[in-house]
Amino acid sequence: MSDVVQLDITLLGRQFSIATPVEERETLEQAVRLLGEKIDTIQASGRVMDTDKVAIMAALNIAHDLLKVKVGDGGLEMAIIQRKIRSMSEAADQVLNAGQPGLSA
Repeated sequence: MSDVVQLDITLLGRQFSIATPVEERETLEQAVRLLGEKIDTIQASGRVMDTDKVAIMAALNIAHDLLKVKVGDGGLEMAIIQRKIRSMSEAADQVLNAGQPGLSA
């Protein structure tokens, strides 16, 4: 079982504490940045909207972008591809380091 860390974030002037597995912290931080950017873009449009509407519009934009990024007929998402590449890279590093005891990454 993987370790879980708390990530404190602020969006739309509200603070949230989110638990995430250690190995997914970076991905969650990227998601927070992406959501923040979408929120900023919507707010910069100049129209006055309440925060609930801004959050919903940002979520819809991200969901729409995600659906456009699907790969192949199987619907493999880019995040899955990135995790698999990272996992393969880590496995290769472990094998290489095990074969060369004096080598450090």
